[in-house]
Amino acid sequence: MRNCTKLLVLLFGVLLISCRQQTQEKQNVALKQVKTADSKYLLVKDKNDNVLTLSGIQGKWELKKSSNTNSDNLETHTFELLDSEFILGDGTANTYFEIDSIHNLEYHTEGHFYNHSLAEEMKSLEKKIYDLFKIKLNTFRGVIITKCSPPFHKIYVFGDDLLVWYSGNYMQFVKSKNAKEILFKCKENDNGISRYEDPLNKTCVCNESTFNKAYEIFYNESPNYLKKDLLKKLPQSNFKTHSEDAEVDYKWILQDTLKIEMSFQGGENRYVFYKNDDNKIEYKEYLSLP
Repeated sequence: MRNCTKLLVLLFGVLLISCRQQTQEKQNVALKQVKTADSKYLLVKDKNDNVLTLSGIQGKWELKKSSNTNSDNLETHTFELLDSEFILGDGTANTYFEIDSIHNLEYHTEGHFYNHSLAEEMKSLEKKIYDLFKIKLNTFRGVIITKCSPPFHKIYVFGDDLLVWYSGNYMQFVKSKNAKEILFKCKENDNGISRYEDPLNKTCVCNESTFNKAYEIFYNESPNYLKKDLLKKLPQSNFKTHSEDAEVDYKWILQDTLKIEMSFQGGENRYVFYKNDDNKIEYKEYLSLP
């Protein structure tokens, strides 16, 4: 009988602890919801809001100011944003990116200043950003999330400026004044299927109706890590060339379709150029993974 009584007491104690933990978890969730609702930096979605769009951030960006005066690595001084591709420096690293214009600033920065409350973190960040760059946190528009390792895993958009920070180093980037208009307009293949099942990455079209002029634009707008393996002038017949990093095969099909196959050690890029129904040159980019 005594053993049964002890067992009942033990079970009651376990249930009591479990209930307390669940209550605490609910309180924590409720507290976080209150914090989010009280956010000073919520992304307001109304007709007058300057909504963050892909076209607004495409192009080359260069470092304007850094809190680290010893930052002399040129690779971190420039990067480029294409349709869905992030290119660091001179092709040193390239990966895909996506835009988060839904979550507020606290969502991305909580825990940035260790051992501080969220309110203290935001106050410290607000002072830091304004003292360094004269940028107000209420101009926050969203975050560009890449597959890169820090510090370029998250790029914060404030007005017309991009900020990057990690481990106490803060960098401000502005769009390059020498940036040229992108003449090939591209649409990413966003059908949700993996590249192994559907290698089509994007479809691009320009306002040219001849292959020579369209290829010249394609060559000039290609990132340096691809351009170094491409021919500057389009060959008028089938042609194969080799470089240190790639084998490139130009193939004509009845003079109305051009295929360019670039074979690398890590996979293959294929480009198919043709005239669309509007008599403009269009191409499809296919990426084959190893």
